[in-house]
Amino acid sequence: MPDSAPVSLFRHPAWIAWKQSQGWKRAETGLGCSALCRRIGTAGSMAYIPGPLSLPGLRARDIEERGAALEALSLRALLKLPSDCVFIRWDLMVEVWTDGRGSTLNKGLQELRMNASTARRRFRKAPIEYTCPDTMILDLSGGPAAVWSGMEAKTRYSVRLAERRGTVVDKPGEAGLSAFHELHTQTASRKELPRHPEPLFREFFREARDRGLELDLYLARYKDEPTAAAVVARVRDEAWYLFAASSSSLRASAGPSAVLHRAAVDCAQAGVRRMDLLGVSPPDSPNHPLAGLTRFKKGFGGRRHTRAGAWDYVVDAENYAGYARTEGLSGS
Repeated sequence: MPDSAPVSLFRHPAWIAWKQSQGWKRAETGLGCSALCRRIGTAGSMAYIPGPLSLPGLRARDIEERGAALEALSLRALLKLPSDCVFIRWDLMVEVWTDGRGSTLNKGLQELRMNASTARRRFRKAPIEYTCPDTMILDLSGGPAAVWSGMEAKTRYSVRLAERRGTVVDKPGEAGLSAFHELHTQTASRKELPRHPEPLFREFFREARDRGLELDLYLARYKDEPTAAAVVARVRDEAWYLFAASSSSLRASAGPSAVLHRAAVDCAQAGVRRMDLLGVSPPDSPNHPLAGLTRFKKGFGGRRHTRAGAWDYVVDAENYAGYARTEGLSGS
């Protein structure tokens, strides 16, 4: 499998437009991909560019030259970005730097590696991440039959259990958003995660419909009650298990297993080769809040992938330092 996470969704016009509805402004970079820009107080603006994987020098096998390649891209992008840009935040989907035993290097060592090949030494590891660095990639290249054979025995049991208990999964699209949002609210409360308003999801579906993004809502019902749901996006041969939610009281339905299995099979039938399951706990973290979700996704045959994540190319060091401190403290 490729040594990177899928990235085409984050460059899709529907995704860009959805982000614009949340206050970002689109800017061309001259690099074949767009940047999202926003004001950061009175200091100036920032630019955010997700996953430049297809550009020269950013493949994992060129890891020692990653910094120099990204520096060159940053300098080219700055010619097109607002003149008050304080920093460019790159969200790298390639694998993170690790030591000889596969463990992620600490922040200081990562910065040394990133800046080693650069001329200006301006890269800093971002104080926060916009996408969870730890994920699992599901290989769907073998088709629907391989989806089933690649699952762990316990996960196959859970899918069969859902069938025996009468849990049914369908794709209601936007019509199912109210039911999805109720499950989302329960999940956010149960796991102490951010709760997003229903209109935010409705706007995403509207942009997808208007701009040609394949976006599905899977909804599982148990005894006519919504028990689990997920929003899944597809772009050509890549897919993303974006937003998932489940009932706090209907766990016996095995709804989440039924939903992800149906989504994976549908994607495999549509020619998708890999699905990003998004958001798992860091390696060797059995007590992490996402540990249970990690076991669930691993059960479907997911391969762990740790992204290099968010990196800032600093243009205005003084204003960046103040903003980075505030951002790191606030976590937003």
